[in-house]
Amino acid sequence: MNTKPHTSYFSTVTAKKLMERPIRPPNFTVSDILPVGLFVLAGSPKVGKSFLALELCRAVAAGEPFWNHSTTRGDVLYLALEDTHARLQDRLSKISPQTESTVKTDIHFVTKAAKIGEGLAEQISTFLSKHMYTQLIVIDTLQYVRNNGNTTGTYATDYRDIEALRDIIFSKSLTMLLITHTNKGTAKDPLNLVYGSAGLTGAVDGIFILEKKQRAGDKAKLTIANRDTEGHQFNLSFDRSNCRWQFIGEENDDGDEYGVEQLFDTLNLLMDEAPAWKGTSSQLCEDLNLLAPTLKFTPVALSKLLKSHQDFMKTQYGIECRFTRNKEARIIELSRNIAKEVDYAKAQ
Repeated sequence: MNTKPHTSYFSTVTAKKLMERPIRPPNFTVSDILPVGLFVLAGSPKVGKSFLALELCRAVAAGEPFWNHSTTRGDVLYLALEDTHARLQDRLSKISPQTESTVKTDIHFVTKAAKIGEGLAEQISTFLSKHMYTQLIVIDTLQYVRNNGNTTGTYATDYRDIEALRDIIFSKSLTMLLITHTNKGTAKDPLNLVYGSAGLTGAVDGIFILEKKQRAGDKAKLTIANRDTEGHQFNLSFDRSNCRWQFIGEENDDGDEYGVEQLFDTLNLLMDEAPAWKGTSSQLCEDLNLLAPTLKFTPVALSKLLKSHQDFMKTQYGIECRFTRNKEARIIELSRNIAKEVDYAKAQ
């Protein structure tokens, strides 16, 4: 586990020497939220973890943004150990029906793999030697590569298995994401929901928890707690037309969603009254406040939100948003895509 033979003395470094060393910023697979290292994505069964992971893999392989975050492009190794080729093909056809043949990097799927300590490290190392630009490895699910003994789930066993996986990517500038389940109980801190002991959650570099607000609904919360980056709580919505998780907004410490959901619901009402709208962000603020006086968005904040949620508005509400400029001001143009609205209503 990356250890050297013991010596009879400690190798120390003073605080002064430590502070004199240059600080290297972390490398990211997904900017700001997913650094290089070992991470866990947990959620209850059938909550949509695999769709989220597959969309992440697609973005990294294509070098495209994941929501509003840039990615480091590279090959992806996806150990889809609960799936068949037919199921993977079906999911890919929904998430990304067109594959760019000129893209050199790709997602490499595996449906069978050895277990930890029984050949998994050798299999992954062989793959990495042949695919030197691998950026992301996903193991779906973690339990499939563990030795299912009576001690599984204990602190020592969990920590041992995670360290064994860390050894595989040691000195490699890539990310390994382990998909696992959450417990059936409830907890105030989402991190306490991860299946396993503190040996698992304590040994990884970060944890992603996907929780649906209602089991049969499409709204969810993604809690991100990393060791070396800021924490986040993202509000997501599942678009059934392409099986992608759409970014809605981010909660603050009080759980306030900054009125983002209310904003788009109000914008939807505005477009119900007229199929097209055109004006400045200040005028749009005024029209929205007439429908929802509690909205507290400034014109600048409103413009930023609309720009960052153009895909979400199009897929969820059938609203096209364009930004133009005349001699006097910047103009926002909104139009209702009636066909898309009907398709979305049917999907519900």
